[in-house]
Formats: sequence, structure tokens, C-alpha cells
Amino acid sequence: MGRRLKLMRIAGIDVYLHWTYWLAPVYIVYHNRVFGDQAWYVTGVLFFLLLNLSLCVLLHELGHALMARRFGATTKDIIITPIGGMARLVGMPKKPLQEFLISFAGPAVNLVIALLLAVAILLARGSLIPGLRFEGLNQLPVILLWINLVLFLFNLIPAFPMDGGRMLRSLLARRMSYLRATVIAARLGQFSALWFSIYVLFEKQYPLVFVGVFVFFSAQFELNQTRALQVSEMDGGSLEI
Repeated sequence: MGRRLKLMRIAGIDVYLHWTYWLAPVYIVYHNRVFGDQAWYVTGVLFFLLLNLSLCVLLHELGHALMARRFGATTKDIIITPIGGMARLVGMPKKPLQEFLISFAGPAVNLVIALLLAVAILLARGSLIPGLRFEGLNQLPVILLWINLVLFLFNLIPAFPMDGGRMLRSLLARRMSYLRATVIAARLGQFSALWFSIYVLFEKQYPLVFVGVFVFFSAQFELNQTRALQVSEMDGGSLEI
């Protein structure tokens, strides 16, 4: 995975920051230079959100890892990147139900975080609807609530190798071979990535193109890996979720 910085070891799993993670804060500082005297404030708030987003991503990946552990799979490590995280599982179970539960565990963590934040906000008599403009630090909990809801819904998109795509493969694998299910899920994932890349290009959201490119080639890599495992008749393997 290239150069990376070890952050911690949690639940027996090493957690790393990929070197590309540092592109996110650099982009934040560069993008918010236009705010003049308030740039420091806006940049500080975005840094805070970035750190909390990274924490939510870490918890998301831990959800995958701990659920996989229940089914006998181990986690090599967790890597945090600017566009998400990867829990690199070794010996991923191929039973459809087990893969479905492992894939769903990550988004489920984000849903639980969102629900806990919603309860806390309501108990504090706050609003669950964020304002159109950022008006103060008291809005951060509701922003984090919606970030986790977006993470939950985004990861359910059936675009392999995202969680939703893996869940789709597990459902398909109940009715066809594991390889055939992977082919269908991977092609759907690549189509989704291509459509997404074209859309963000038209919207001039150029940094998001890298997300589409990453998903497209990751789907092909996972498909090639599955084919290789089938040919070599290996029962185990390494997967990134």
C-alpha cells in the first residue's frame, strides 16, 4: 500500500495512515485561503470534521474486522486514506451469509453512531436539520450525524468492491458460482464508477474523479484476484473492505 504512518494498534489490529491522507488537509488549507481573516476559523473547523470523519471511518473498518473475526477471518491491518479506509482481511469466508454480515457491519457502525448522535441532540433540545450556513461549533454534532448517515447510505451503493457491492455479490452467490457473482458485481461497480466520474467532470468536481478511478480499477483488481484464486483452487485469500 505504499508509504504509510502507523497510528495505533487496536483490538490487536495495526492502524495506518496512507501517505495520500495528507493531501486532504493540504487541499483544505489551499481551498480556504479565499476566506481572508476567517480562513483560520473555517480551516480549523474543517480539520476538526476531517479528524472526526477519519474516526468514523476507523470505527467503520473495525466493524468489518470484528465481524470477520467472529467467522474465523483475521485482519492484516486497517489503512485510512483521504477517500475512506480499508480493512485488509485474510481468509475471508466465502459463505454468502457470512460475507454479507461482514460487509454490512461497517455501514451498520455508521448508522449506530448517527442514531446515538440523534438521541443526544434531541435530549439537548437541538435540531436534527443542519442550517444552510455554518453558524457555530454547536452545529458540529448534527453535521457529524449527517456525515455518518451519508457514509451509511453511500456504502450501501451496489458498486463492487464497496460494501454494497460485496453484499450484492454475497446475494448473487446464493444462486450462482462465486466467480460468476464476482464478475456481475465487478462490472456493475465499474459501470457505476464510470458514470460517477463523468458526472463529477461535468460538475467540475475534479478531485472526486479519483474516487471513480479508484473504484473502477479496484473492482478489476478484485475480479482478477478472484479468478486467480479459482484457478489455483485456493480456499483463502486477502480482501480489502
